[in-house]
Amino acid sequence: MGSINLIKILIFVIFINSNFTQELLDRLIVPIDYQINFSTGYDSNLFLFSNDFQSNKVVESQILDDIKFYDSDYYKTNIKLIYSPVISYQGETNFILKVQNKIYRTFHKKNTLSTNLKFEKKFSSYNWLKAGYYFSPHNYLRRYKDLDLHSEDYFDCTYSNSKLFLSYSFPLTKNTWSRLTWSSSKLYYNKHFTEFDTHTNNFKWYFSHKLNKKVNYSMNIGYEIGNNISFEDGLPSTEINRSYESKFLKISRSHYNINSININKLYVSFSTDLRNYISESLYDPLHNGRYHFDYQLYVSIRKRIKSSFSTNLFFKFRKRQTISEFEWVQDLKSFNKFEMGVKFTFNGVYDIYR
Repeated sequence: MGSINLIKILIFVIFINSNFTQELLDRLIVPIDYQINFSTGYDSNLFLFSNDFQSNKVVESQILDDIKFYDSDYYKTNIKLIYSPVISYQGETNFILKVQNKIYRTFHKKNTLSTNLKFEKKFSSYNWLKAGYYFSPHNYLRRYKDLDLHSEDYFDCTYSNSKLFLSYSFPLTKNTWSRLTWSSSKLYYNKHFTEFDTHTNNFKWYFSHKLNKKVNYSMNIGYEIGNNISFEDGLPSTEINRSYESKFLKISRSHYNINSININKLYVSFSTDLRNYISESLYDPLHNGRYHFDYQLYVSIRKRIKSSFSTNLFFKFRKRQTISEFEWVQDLKSFNKFEMGVKFTFNGVYDIYR
């Protein structure tokens, strides 16, 4: 009798386990949404050169090296995969992978490749918890002198950028919701420019208000602390503290389904970033008492061609106004630039059962 009962128990366990395994597979093996973006555009000031620099007819050749143009057209591909397993029946869960590649036709050293991983959990309407990681291993600025070498030679300045972020959104009223975001970035420069290594902490508070079915307003307030982590590391170049604090404000307006001009979305935003450098060294005229306003205007128009395909025209203007007691610093660090282009977006679903 004992062996018969044991066999029954084993059959029952196998039956329960098989049902559980099948249910688990059904919840995990789900279709994967994907989005492919391709955009092409024009950047008027790749290296953020000041107006005085660009108009100067006598420029040291080592600064430019193989830079033949200050501007360039570019081509950007963005692939996003969204995996949404049914981990819980109370709110959706998303795992998102995004890979982006940007290529500049006139200067390939400026090309970038970045990866973004993100986790999202929805608890209720407008109530989300999100966390993610971003990494861009190679970013090119331009050529500078290495302050630790007794040389007039210039070297390419590059850096890697990694960022962690965490955000939580929640409703405030029927038509208003808010989001709090914290992010932490680490910028590490190549061996010639380690004095610029920086660890930043950024805090943002976002508000979104739906005026009616077609119009939405938003505001984003931010504060950032940039800590120069290589300050006083022993090298002569690290005797200067390049830490800073920054305040950020962005306002935007979205208008949906404008039938008079036959577009699906018109988006306009304006932002300003006030950055103050904390250096008080009399031997550091480049940073001592320096601050700047960074203004950006962005406009985009989106038109849906089909349910899975849309196109987007965009324009961005950026102006940095630097304030310093030294006129040469203001001229060196102030600049203007604009970008314009078009983006094509295709959305699809890959169903593993097909």
